[in-house]
Amino acid sequence: MAKLGYRTINEMVGHTEVLKTRDDLRNAKTENIDLSLILTPAHTLRSGVATYNVRKQDHKLHVRLDNKLISESELALEKGLPCRIECDIVNTDRALGATLSYQVSKRYGEKGLPQDTIHANIRGSAGQTFGAFLAPGITLELEGDANDYVGKGLSGGRLIVYPPRTAVFKAEENVIVGNTCLYGATGGTCFFRGVAAERFAVRNSGVTAVVEGVGDHGCEYMTGGRVLVLGNTGRNFAAGMSGGIAYVLDIHQDFAGKVNQEMVEISGLDDPQEIAFVRGLIEDHHHYTGSELAARILLDFNRALPRFVKVLPTDYKRVMLEEAKKQAEAKKAEYPLPILPGNAVRDLHEESKKSVHDKEAKEAKKDQLMDIEESIQDGAAEKKRSALVLDKTKGFMKYQRRAEKYRSAKTRVRDWAELSTRLNEDELKYQTARCMDCGVPFCQSDTGCPISNIIPKWNELVFQVGANRESSAPLRS
Repeated sequence: MAKLGYRTINEMVGHTEVLKTRDDLRNAKTENIDLSLILTPAHTLRSGVATYNVRKQDHKLHVRLDNKLISESELALEKGLPCRIECDIVNTDRALGATLSYQVSKRYGEKGLPQDTIHANIRGSAGQTFGAFLAPGITLELEGDANDYVGKGLSGGRLIVYPPRTAVFKAEENVIVGNTCLYGATGGTCFFRGVAAERFAVRNSGVTAVVEGVGDHGCEYMTGGRVLVLGNTGRNFAAGMSGGIAYVLDIHQDFAGKVNQEMVEISGLDDPQEIAFVRGLIEDHHHYTGSELAARILLDFNRALPRFVKVLPTDYKRVMLEEAKKQAEAKKAEYPLPILPGNAVRDLHEESKKSVHDKEAKEAKKDQLMDIEESIQDGAAEKKRSALVLDKTKGFMKYQRRAEKYRSAKTRVRDWAELSTRLNEDELKYQTARCMDCGVPFCQSDTGCPISNIIPKWNELVFQVGANRESSAPLRS
């Protein structure tokens, strides 16, 4: 600098006349490049123009929307009490939630607040980096749309974005959030009712997100978390993806050609736990955003299930299998020492085992009782079932109605027996278990009482002790 005659960097800015071209580095590709127009100093075009920073830039932090969120969430920040905030947003409001997250982290550390302690309902079009670095305990619910970098560095908060309630367009066919959403996010949940633009969940390492479509390069360089896409994707999906799992609803069955399978493999959903997890995410998506697409999928989920595709990195799969194997071996290697007799812990252990056994037996009895209609003609099975404890509380829904059948006239004229064929004692018990003692003449309608009785007390006695003289004694007295 001293040799060139400059004392500071600022004095050097714009003086391109001291630059020299090295002709020995020119080659066939660069010999025709002329940078003279680009390197023309600004002060030669307009005298007196500043060529470096000469005044401080006013970022107008005092009028940021975050200040409103901080002031209205004072109770949550100071005492941890839940609060609700209503506000509007425009696209010049950038990085909403970042300063609020700083206040939460400053007071409560990495764990933050309990989920949904601070819930902001926002309307409008959000600027760039909506929900940046959102801390645990903060929920930003946006009715509108957002620009690029939504959820950048998300750190445990929750983002919900859906179109205006008055919108008439189909949300699943329109972009609602911009490019590079969830860039470098480490934790939290997101629900986007609409399509995300390019590079959705790039470098995501822990967020669980639901979206109704993504552009090119979705889940690029993703290292963790879960992403559920309920619609189409762009090309080069999962490029460089080394961790996490993505689930895609391949409606048009053209997803395989859009995946970069260099580091991942694709398969269907067959694990019951994963199926339950995906269904739960769709239910949450419908709950938080009112998604019509999610409602249609849930309406016939079993039919949609074969169209779901699982995208899993090969190395990540190997690590998961190794961890599962280690856990299984550790569980197998466990050796619980025998408990001494007379020990209070042993008594507690025996009681616990007995309660589990009784519960299993009760469940088995319920399953058997549900098949009474099929086994009613089987005398041995019926005798076995009659010894079971019947459920009086839910009997009306559990047990099938069996009414007395009228005997044919040709048979009746030959004897002095009843007009109908009486139910046996076990059948009577099942029918009395169905009696709700409702106090209204429901059972005296066209169908009539299954055991030809109009006294609810008699039904109760038959259920308890059976149809005999003992049960009818109180009525005779």
